[in-house]
Amino acid sequence: MGFFSKPEVIGPDGDDSARARLAALEQRVARLEGQLAQLAATPAGAVAAAAADVATDGWMGEVRELRRSGKTIQAIKVYRERTGVGLKEAKDAVEAMPL
Repeated sequence: MGFFSKPEVIGPDGDDSARARLAALEQRVARLEGQLAQLAATPAGAVAAAAADVATDGWMGEVRELRRSGKTIQAIKVYRERTGVGLKEAKDAVEAMPL
């Protein structure tokens, strides 16, 4: 159990929805820490090349193409599935993409 799953942090009622949300956040943080460690161990040029590949050929390319073709809701859905962010964050990110 992580720091945020201590009962005294959750509250006296033991709210299960808060526990589930905190568990999901801990998973996201762990995943981001793993990605950061991977990036830190990779030479800078390789990181830039990998980022360019993701932006054009990977799932971000799919999101951009969905956005361009007017399928914004589907683009938001893909963005959320891949990043784990909330609806508002995904909507803002997708709508900020140039057409």
